[in-house]
Amino acid sequence: MSTHSRANRERLAALDRLAEAGDAQAEGEARRLRHWMIERDQQDSKRQDDRMKVLTGAAVLELLKRGRPVSLPDHQALLDLLAEFLIRPADREAVLGDGSGSEALRRVLGLPSSPDGLSGGAQGADGDATP
Repeated sequence: MSTHSRANRERLAALDRLAEAGDAQAEGEARRLRHWMIERDQQDSKRQDDRMKVLTGAAVLELLKRGRPVSLPDHQALLDLLAEFLIRPADREAVLGDGSGSEALRRVLGLPSSPDGLSGGAQGADGDATP
């Protein structure tokens, strides 16, 4: 639940404390907030995955449009193509991260997460909205 606002995380912690003290209403509210936060994370991941697929497809289509052969034997070839194709800084960060591929791209390609978890990439909304 890392993409959620500090206020939502603090609210959940407060509700959990009240629930542990026996407050049934707080327990229900905590359960609903936790469920909403999990759903929000899943939506953010799907949105990031879709963005990776669209940008990758656009890069491949551009190659075809220019009459260039499409040969992507491994994920490094894809990263090289995307590094050449992507111009907008936000797209570059979302897809390339630190250069080894963002967490979202690694997830779409079925690669393990980066060891430090700091490869950058697309982040969802900060979760300031309430359920």
